[in-house]
Amino acid sequence: MPHLRFLALWILFSVGVVTSPAAGQTIPSPYTYIEYSKEWAVFAGRSDINPGQLGLGPRNATTVGGRWAAALGGAMSVEVSGTLFMATREVRDVSKPVGDRVLGISDIDVGLFDIRLRLNLTGGRAWHGLQPFIEFGGGVAAPFSVDRVLEGLSEMPPDEQFAFGTRFAGTFGGGANYHVSGKISLRLEGVVNLWKVKTPVGWLTVDNDPLSINVKDEWVSAKSITLGASWRF
Repeated sequence: MPHLRFLALWILFSVGVVTSPAAGQTIPSPYTYIEYSKEWAVFAGRSDINPGQLGLGPRNATTVGGRWAAALGGAMSVEVSGTLFMATREVRDVSKPVGDRVLGISDIDVGLFDIRLRLNLTGGRAWHGLQPFIEFGGGVAAPFSVDRVLEGLSEMPPDEQFAFGTRFAGTFGGGANYHVSGKISLRLEGVVNLWKVKTPVGWLTVDNDPLSINVKDEWVSAKSITLGASWRF
């Protein structure tokens, strides 16, 4: 009968479509490719800075900055970063007894310009939007502004005043980018910077350091946690 033949053909066609691999459900991949290779970013956070054995250098800081980055191909990217550490320091007078040397707290802002290589652990892709990375590099740190009011009020000799100077700074760290969309991403990052602090010459004289126990200079660390946002293009 014609209608039975038509029904049989319809059933065979339906079965073929349902069982066809092309008609099966596609399982979405957890990986997405990062289409844009360059980015501009801003970031802010907090830093815990070691002031050195004598306690003269910068310490607790609010950190802000900006960054430009470009992919080098594969899993590597290069970054050019500028960071401002809005820190504080203890003003100390070496001519006073050890327990009374701290005159107060002053502001010191330190700028850091560095170049970093970033290794993206998932390559040029993101896993569920996340792209973890490690990074390392180096640059130059220098004072942006220094409050000298307390030194002036105490008439502290210039050779006893702490000066940050211009210093080489090493950088290493890690974190993760979270890609909100193809062009916008958020970044949580932990960074350690290393630089030297130098002891003022006046702290190393026979009168102020008769036993020669004060270090001339030393490497210290600045440990930062920052959160940033990027625009990719």
